[in-house]
Amino acid sequence: MAGTARRLAAIGGVLFVLSAVIACADVSVEDEVSAGRDIVREVRHLGLTADPALDEIGRRLCAAVQRKDLPWRFWVIEDLKSYNAFAAPGGYVFITRDYFERLNDDEAAFVIGHEMAHVDLRHHERQASRNQRASFGSLLLKILTNGAAGWSAAADIGASAYASHYSRVLEREADFAGYRYAEAAGYDARAAVTALSKLGDEGQLPAWMQNIYATHPVLSSREDRLAALGGEEPQSLPVSPPAASHARDLTGGLRPLEPSVPIAVRLLAPAGGRWENPWRKSFTKHLHGRLAPLGFTIAGDDLMYKPDIGDPVAAARSRGARYLLLVTVHAMSSRETGSATLAGTPTRASADLSASLVDVDSGAEVWQRRFSETREGVDVLPPDPVMLYTDTCVGALADHIAGEIAQGCALAAGAGPFPAE
Repeated sequence: MAGTARRLAAIGGVLFVLSAVIACADVSVEDEVSAGRDIVREVRHLGLTADPALDEIGRRLCAAVQRKDLPWRFWVIEDLKSYNAFAAPGGYVFITRDYFERLNDDEAAFVIGHEMAHVDLRHHERQASRNQRASFGSLLLKILTNGAAGWSAAADIGASAYASHYSRVLEREADFAGYRYAEAAGYDARAAVTALSKLGDEGQLPAWMQNIYATHPVLSSREDRLAALGGEEPQSLPVSPPAASHARDLTGGLRPLEPSVPIAVRLLAPAGGRWENPWRKSFTKHLHGRLAPLGFTIAGDDLMYKPDIGDPVAAARSRGARYLLLVTVHAMSSRETGSATLAGTPTRASADLSASLVDVDSGAEVWQRRFSETREGVDVLPPDPVMLYTDTCVGALADHIAGEIAQGCALAAGAGPFPAE
C-alpha cells in the first residue's frame, strides 16, 4: 500500500502542477492537450487498456459535453489496486480496473461523466493557485525524481496536492454535470447513488483514501443530493450487480490448468539464437502475464538464459519445466501513417511471429502456429523504444498476440472451456 500511495501522490502532484501551469497562462487547446499527454506518460507504466466497454460509455457521453474540440480518450488502469477514477487536462479519462469491474454501465456512466465534467468545466484551471508560478518547474522536477536524495519534501507536496484534488464546490458541480451527461446519453443517471456507495463501502479506508475524503463532500450528502435529482430516496433505488463485460478476460474463456503447469519461455530470432531487441524483455513479460491466468507457472524464461546457451529443451528440463514455449519473432514494428493531430499520431503496427510448444519429456512439438497481424489506430504518445506499453498500437498488438499464444498453449496442455451450468 505504501508503494501505491507514493505512485498516487506522484500522479496527483503532476496533475496539480500541469493544471496549475494551464491556469497561469492563456493557453490554447493544443497546450492543454500537451499537458494532458504528460499525465498519460506518467501513468502508462500502470498498464492502460482501451477497454471496449469503457470506450462505448465514453463515446456516448462525449455527445453531451460542451468541449467537443477535445480528443477525449478513455483508459482502464490495470495495475493500480484501488477504487479510483480521474481525468487529465485535454480530455484523458482513467478508471481503475477494480472500480470499473464493480460498476454496471449506468453507474460507470456517472463516474466517467463526473470526471469528464472536471475537464469540460475547466476545473483544472479554477482550482490551480496562480501565485505559485515560480515554483512549478522545481516542483515538477522533484516529483519526477521519485523521491531521490535531496527531494524529500516532494512526496509531501505531491500527497497534499493529490489529497486536495478539487474543492467541495467543484466536486458538487461535477456531480451535477456527470448526472446530466449520463442522463443525456441514455443511462439511468439515478445509478450515481449506488456508484458512490460502492466507492465508500470498503470499511476502514487506507490513509491515502482518507486524505481524499477529507476534502470531498461527505458521501452520504452527495447521495442524498443526487437521489433528489432523480426524485427517489437512496434506499428505494435497486442495487444493480456489476456488469460482467467490465471484467478483463485474460483466459479467453478457458478453464485454467489445475494443478499449475511449469513452462519455460524463449524468444528467438529468425536465424536462431535469442531475439536481441530492446522490446524482448517487455514482450517476455507480456507472455508471462498471459500464461499465468491460464494456470502456467514460469519455470525458466528467456531473461534467465544466456544468448549462447545450448539445447533449450535440456535447459528447460533442468529447471523443472513440463513444456517449453519457443516464440520466433520474424518482425515487430510500428510506423506513422499520417501527420500528428490533437488526437495523436495515426499509426500502423505489424507483427509476424511463429510459436511452438514442446513437450520437455519427449521433445515432441505438441502445438504450433504463425501470427501475422497488423493494427491501425491513433497513438497519443509515441512507442517507447524499450517498453511495449499497451496504450500504443504496437504494444496492444503484442499483448493480443501474447494472449493468443497463451491460449494455444493452454489448449495443447489440456485446458478446456468452463463446463456449462
